[in-house]
Amino acid sequence: MSTPQPSPELTTRDVLQQIDHRLGLIETDVRENHTKSEAKIDALGAKIDALDRKFEGKIDALDSKFEGKIDALDSKFEGKVDALDSKVEDKIEVEIRELRREFNGKFNLVIGLVITSWLSMMGTLLFKL
Repeated sequence: MSTPQPSPELTTRDVLQQIDHRLGLIETDVRENHTKSEAKIDALGAKIDALDRKFEGKIDALDSKFEGKIDALDSKFEGKVDALDSKVEDKIEVEIRELRREFNGKFNLVIGLVITSWLSMMGTLLFKL
């Protein structure tokens, strides 16, 4: 075992100067770490901004592509609806013509039956009197 070495007496001033020196070193380290972290935060912010701009660009490109496809589908749909509409109108007109023809034929038949019944009734009344 070794014997403790006698140390020279330190005054309060010496102790406070050592504490001040060590606190200064700690403050310097904290400032350096703060500067480094600020630089890293700024670099990270720049990267985030770049990614945000890239993302917005891709969103805008997809949006315009999507709008183009929607417009194409809309015009295609309108064309098909117009074609179907004209076919339906043609079929409706044909059906209406057929119904009118049928109605006219039945109307003439009913008028003929009414006139024949009326003439028959008149003939019966005239011959009975």
